[in-house]
Amino acid sequence: MAKAGFEDTKLKIDTLGIYKKSFTFPQIANNDYALEQFEQLAIAEANLNNDLSNENIYDAFINQANNVAHNLTERYKEQWVDPKDDRE
Repeated sequence: MAKAGFEDTKLKIDTLGIYKKSFTFPQIANNDYALEQFEQLAIAEANLNNDLSNENIYDAFINQANNVAHNLTERYKEQWVDPKDDRE
């Protein structure tokens, strides 16, 4: 992008926001279990946003995002739709 004359843009991952919006009823995202899951994802997301080039941090983030998606699906069944399954 720099060669094309664009400014250096800082990328930012926001999976947490997408996951929170994936409940059929938004208030479910405030349940204790969901908040615990989101806290774990937030830590992995922050680590990745601090060093997007680190492959180990990237892999840890992907694993955590998959674990949280699995846990939310198991706990909330059809009340939470995994964003990767909600593609047209």
